[in-house]
Amino acid sequence: MTGPAGEELLVDRDGLQACFGCGADNPHGLQLRFRMLGDGRTVETSLRPAAHFAGVDGVLHGGIQSTVLDEVMGVAAQYALPEGAGRQPCVTAELSVRFLRPVPMDDDVVARARVVQVDGRDLYVHAEIVAADGSELTTARSRWRQLRPA
Repeated sequence: MTGPAGEELLVDRDGLQACFGCGADNPHGLQLRFRMLGDGRTVETSLRPAAHFAGVDGVLHGGIQSTVLDEVMGVAAQYALPEGAGRQPCVTAELSVRFLRPVPMDDDVVARARVVQVDGRDLYVHAEIVAADGSELTTARSRWRQLRPA
């Protein structure tokens, strides 16, 4: 399933309203919003980090970087589910993050993700946080699985 290029994607699965990353009902969360890029398979998000998200001075904390990457990969996985997959959310089964260069706090943080393989209930996703010049600052790989109905 693909979303319209450039338009905000709806994160419409059960149990996500209070999510720290994307939940609109979580006033302490990141409240990330997502859009599909023109290729129809890459999901993107951005945020302007608040000062309390710093690690060392001027650098976005690695845990927040990991959260942003986890969130954008989760949305990519959700949008790659086949038609009729149900409303259960996908959850992270594995996550590997590589911190290549510091992510500065003084500009928007942009993260992109795309599903690279679907194998039964497993979805494999790659993502990166990129600098304004497009260079990779942080990369991630993950495996996702859709929860079964209760």
